[in-house]
Amino acid sequence: MKEKIEKLLSGHIYPVLVAAIALLIWSFRYYIPDEQLISVSFFSLFLLSMPFFLISITFKNTIYTLPIIFGMVFSLGITDMGIHTIDVALVGFLNILLVIAGMVAHVIIFKPKIQLKTLGVSLILVSISFILPEISKPFTLVGFTLSLLGVLYLIIYLYYANTIEGNQLHYLMRIFMLTGLMLTLQLVIMWYDGFLVWEGTDFILDFPKMFNLGSGSQPGWGNTNDLTIHIVLFSASVIYYLYKYPKKLFPWLFLAFSAFWIYLSNARGSMITVSILGIATITYAIFKRNKRQLINLLVTTILAGIVLVIFLPTVQEIYESFISTIDFEDPNSMLTGRLTLWFYHEDSAWLSFLKNPVIGTGWYNQLWILGEQQNRITIYHSTIFQVLATGGVFGMFVLIYQLVCIGRIFKKNIRFKAVSAFLLTYLISQLHGLIDNTQYMIHFSVITYITFAVFDNLGDEPDFLPKELI
Repeated sequence: MKEKIEKLLSGHIYPVLVAAIALLIWSFRYYIPDEQLISVSFFSLFLLSMPFFLISITFKNTIYTLPIIFGMVFSLGITDMGIHTIDVALVGFLNILLVIAGMVAHVIIFKPKIQLKTLGVSLILVSISFILPEISKPFTLVGFTLSLLGVLYLIIYLYYANTIEGNQLHYLMRIFMLTGLMLTLQLVIMWYDGFLVWEGTDFILDFPKMFNLGSGSQPGWGNTNDLTIHIVLFSASVIYYLYKYPKKLFPWLFLAFSAFWIYLSNARGSMITVSILGIATITYAIFKRNKRQLINLLVTTILAGIVLVIFLPTVQEIYESFISTIDFEDPNSMLTGRLTLWFYHEDSAWLSFLKNPVIGTGWYNQLWILGEQQNRITIYHSTIFQVLATGGVFGMFVLIYQLVCIGRIFKKNIRFKAVSAFLLTYLISQLHGLIDNTQYMIHFSVITYITFAVFDNLGDEPDFLPKELI
């Protein structure tokens, strides 16, 4: 019986089902009343946290819990979550406790030998850098919770780095593809919600405007920029599948489909990064000189050309909208207030750094300084400025040290195509992080630290050959 269940968990149906449940929970925002949405969403998370617990105590290899973790972090479509809702999110914390209980029970039952692995020391330092600034501040529940994020990342990494068995790259890339598709469908559903209330006359011209017509233009668990950043990150699976299945058309169509919706979302940073990814992928295919792959590229290009012709007014509008935001005479406006976040405000990142240059001011700081009515903490939309403000010189040292450790993981395993593909999308995402939120953000961190845990368990065997070469 156990063998049959494990076969199901290692197959295709299980991760698809988990992604579908996560997308369903996210979609509650469209048909659950606002006053019930938070409680219903958090109670529904037990559909994921309970299987996580059961799988954790049953199977020695924890790779089968990854679809659940990836689904959970993107499953909340609540747009009104903030500091003021932390008290009603108790059920959500119970789900987290159930996940942690599953981890603890797994360690007790299977007794894995816990080692720090490649990132262990750096994550201990990250934990310290998160906690230190809060020690000298008055106790608050939110501040205490935020200070433990580093500890959470450490636990997640050490758990998976010491409990995943064998080369699980193919399973990881399958989850990447499904999660990337789920996030793209979130964009589609957000657009469709606007389409339902659209009353215009020019469908093509109004196509991108429908994102702002519905009940919410943000995914809830983050903003649209966060969503598109992760779509690009998960697109490492595209390059992986192009290598593993060079005759398949699907990876090309998946990348084109995702890019289409990213462009429509008007997330400018991701519009640039997905373009870089597209150019890199096309260059890879051309230099590989695989005849079938080049044919698939040609087919995708023709289909993309047809779509561009059909949506030509939309393309022109998106292009003009993008160009109109480039204004070097008013860089703060061009960067949507980021210079205020970084320098101009009295609680800007730079001035916060100067208040406590050694260890920073911590993550629980002033309410959103570009508009306190949003009732959320200030995030500085830049990895460098975020770390300077919250962690000071010590935090910056820790960040650099961790990036060096991450570089070691890539260097050690770069022969694996999945690793080299992820290196590309990781670098692109971190480039985006210079002007947006990536490093240490909870969604990005959970995904990347788990991914590095998988990489840490790769053996010395060579990478597989594409099926047509076997």
